[in-house]
Amino acid sequence: MSKQSPPSKIKLTMATLLSGLLWYFAIGISGQFGFLLWVAPLPILWISLQTSGRISFLCAWLAYFLGRLSWIPFLLVLMPVVPIILVTLLPPFIFGLSILLNRWIVLKSQSPWSVLAFPAIVAAIEFLIFNNPVDGTAGSLAYTQSNYVTIIQLASVTGIWGIVFLASLFPAAIALLLYFRNQRKMQITLVCISGLVLISAFVFGIVRSTQPKDVNEVVVGITSASEDLYQVESSRATMRERIVQQYQQQIESLAKQGAQYVLFPEKIFTLHEVSKDSLLTVLKGTALQAQTTIIGGIAVRKKTSRINLVEFISPRGSIQEYQKRFHVKGFEGDFEQGNKVGFLKEVPFAGGMAICKDMDFPAWLREYQQVDLLFVPAWDFVQDGWLHSRMAIMRGVENGYTIVRAGRQGRLTVSDYRGVVIAEANVENGEASSLLAKAPIYHIKTTYSKWGDWFGWLCIFLTVVFTVQAFVITNRKNQVN
Repeated sequence: MSKQSPPSKIKLTMATLLSGLLWYFAIGISGQFGFLLWVAPLPILWISLQTSGRISFLCAWLAYFLGRLSWIPFLLVLMPVVPIILVTLLPPFIFGLSILLNRWIVLKSQSPWSVLAFPAIVAAIEFLIFNNPVDGTAGSLAYTQSNYVTIIQLASVTGIWGIVFLASLFPAAIALLLYFRNQRKMQITLVCISGLVLISAFVFGIVRSTQPKDVNEVVVGITSASEDLYQVESSRATMRERIVQQYQQQIESLAKQGAQYVLFPEKIFTLHEVSKDSLLTVLKGTALQAQTTIIGGIAVRKKTSRINLVEFISPRGSIQEYQKRFHVKGFEGDFEQGNKVGFLKEVPFAGGMAICKDMDFPAWLREYQQVDLLFVPAWDFVQDGWLHSRMAIMRGVENGYTIVRAGRQGRLTVSDYRGVVIAEANVENGEASSLLAKAPIYHIKTTYSKWGDWFGWLCIFLTVVFTVQAFVITNRKNQVN
């Protein structure tokens, strides 16, 4: 058994503050410092193997709590104070428990194979928490890695749970190398185990992200009107007229530049169901005049509820419609839930439609696994423009298709099956903007689209195995004593 000297109070404090600082930037919604996720848990993992369980938990809780503070400005936009307190205090508690369980497994097993315990625990917890029907995977650590194309290729095999596992394996390996620093054979075995997993994942990511594909393309335009139009003091009818006029101008401009399909965001306004047909007539006229297909979102008010729709309007006047499946809790409580997958008909490729929050649910987006290109109108919360667009892009990696997304007050993006962002415009400031890009018409079958969350269940299995093994070892020692 490795003998460790108890860390001093200064060392505990420094490790906690360093980990907290790393977490603060690693999980920030801007995505600028996602690489820090690979080292953020390391100080706590290291000291947890040298000190008591109680102190380990307290240090872990405090470190992750400091990290969660980076989300406070964004959460203040989303929810009341009480829920903010809960979602700020509960994740650190869960992280503390994961550190406790990993500590117990490592100390009891004294095995290099325990390097897999921490990543399995973290991925299993994320799978259990974020595989839910309310908020979906919003908040998963995996999305912090969205800027790193090589890493996110793993999602095509394991889903986002594999990314969490991989990023957690590295700090676990370093912590155990330090713990077994006087046991050469242990270190060699540990390096072989963790090295094989890490290198295999990176090689796969490099090959998948750089392999050339000969694909067809369509020219797509994405546009978002100025938010100032919604602030003008006028009647709702006048406001809607101005909004429609700006979208007509932007659609016609993009069509003249060669856009075959033009997408605008979710819920550009809400209108009563009796007014819906007149709006569609106007948009059909625009599609005919511009000779382009228009795709975009509107909200329709019924007697006792509302529906969130995306309309697909061809130059020939045909209309296809999709109703949003998942809604944002606290903002869309009166919206009816759709129940049909948004496959497109009468288009020269396998196409589909989804809306904003739908993209947070991997299981629902696996239903689209046969499409080549997915149109997604959305409405972001200004600060989460990068994060929410990357959550959607991850679904394209998981299932192997192109995503064209229009995020009102967020990002306008075109991404391919690898998660490579082909074109992007930032509209978080509310200014009118458009982009034109060539979108690949391509689909690649993935392991994840076929087998789903197999890796999440594997992580649960590994966590149970490591835990049972530690119990058995503990019981044997107790019997001997």
